[in-house]
Amino acid sequence: MKVTVASLFLLILCSVNASAQTCNCAEEFQYVKDKIEKNYAGFRDKVNPKTRAAYQQSSIEILAKARQVTSSPYCISLINEWIGFFKDGHIEIGRNRLSDYKFVKDQEKLVQDVEKLALEEDDLTRLKNSKDISGIYWSKDSTYKVAVIANKNSFRDYAGIILESRIKAWKAGDVIMELKQQQGALKGIVYDQYYTPENVTLKIGQNRLGEWQRDGTVNDRIEKIPDADVSGKLLSAQTFYIRIGTFNQRNAKGIDSLILFNKDVLDKTPNLILDLRGNGGGADFAYRPLIPYLYTNPIKTVGPDILSSADNIAGWAGLLIKNDLPEDQKNFIREKIAAMEQHKDEFISLGADKDLVLDKGLLFPKKIVILINKGSGSTTEQFLLAAKQSKKVIIMGENSAGVLDYANVRDIALSCMPYALHYATSRSRRVDMGKGIDNVGIKPDRPLKAGQNWVTAAQEYLEK
Repeated sequence: MKVTVASLFLLILCSVNASAQTCNCAEEFQYVKDKIEKNYAGFRDKVNPKTRAAYQQSSIEILAKARQVTSSPYCISLINEWIGFFKDGHIEIGRNRLSDYKFVKDQEKLVQDVEKLALEEDDLTRLKNSKDISGIYWSKDSTYKVAVIANKNSFRDYAGIILESRIKAWKAGDVIMELKQQQGALKGIVYDQYYTPENVTLKIGQNRLGEWQRDGTVNDRIEKIPDADVSGKLLSAQTFYIRIGTFNQRNAKGIDSLILFNKDVLDKTPNLILDLRGNGGGADFAYRPLIPYLYTNPIKTVGPDILSSADNIAGWAGLLIKNDLPEDQKNFIREKIAAMEQHKDEFISLGADKDLVLDKGLLFPKKIVILINKGSGSTTEQFLLAAKQSKKVIIMGENSAGVLDYANVRDIALSCMPYALHYATSRSRRVDMGKGIDNVGIKPDRPLKAGQNWVTAAQEYLEK
């Protein structure tokens, strides 16, 4: 059956009604608000005498809207709007990582609620020739090919329908985008690979919606970043290249193995390019193998304090069941949990300010370029603060994400909906020193532009 605008409208109404949740959005919002106020390490900084009135007004407005919402994704979008008050990338609603069983059950529920819309061949032909917002687009990394169609309900003006996906979770016909046109942009939600709605603003450009590119057009300004978690290759006799896509604890062994496997090359190659673009962080111990290669002098580190609330204690205790966490890290966590138990609802030191001193640095590489962009955040920024102190290192690219002042993220399952609240439990003492980086990021020594090939630019800089 051919899908007309009218029939599409009826389909979406039926779909929204069919997927309406029994969960109460207002109650879920109040639950999240209470958890943030009790457990988020940055709450006392962000809600102060100057901002308290604005915070209270925002909360009142969101609560009033929540009472009118019945859809689970739309409720999460509303809660994310409220979370935006804190301007902290370490607070978000995401997938439930607390247990494999809970994660699987949540995913089963979310799969059932995925909206589906069918398109006929003549609809696709029309979209291929479209010159307006409607059309066929590819995601920046070519993971998704979607058809963006005009399709209104109370939340959206446009829907993005999967045509092709490299992520098995998403099938052809699934609605992955819900967007409303506002002031030269499309605002709304794009669902991630775990079906969690993420609030987005996509600027409307020529053949582009944000970083989504219209099918059949080319954007020469976007350089494709390797998607490997860890890889390395010799670019020339003078320069070795390492790509690390994440410092997630599960990638720690891979990083260590790559360094060991290429030790002979690293020990005689004068230049190293370390590509950390899009590396959103992970665990500090994952970057340990890199430190000897950049070390030239003692590395100063400012430690964080942790808020010892009951939920935070439980969150940290949950790390002890992870098999990919080294035993020395588990012993450290046990010590901190014991200290937190003795100082409930107080900030305690998670780590002292210290200088890292090695016997000596390695002769090679002699020069290191670290590539960063706005996707380089959290633990990656902690690594960058250490790397900047080396006489070997120059950082190139664009400002990092700026999400480190409040860190050590833990999860709390939502009270009803199949998601979890992710939030920061620690606060860096750099904040009191006036050296915070949140919402600013770490500035590169040499900025690079989108039109450049950054790896080539780094190699040319090192070898000139």
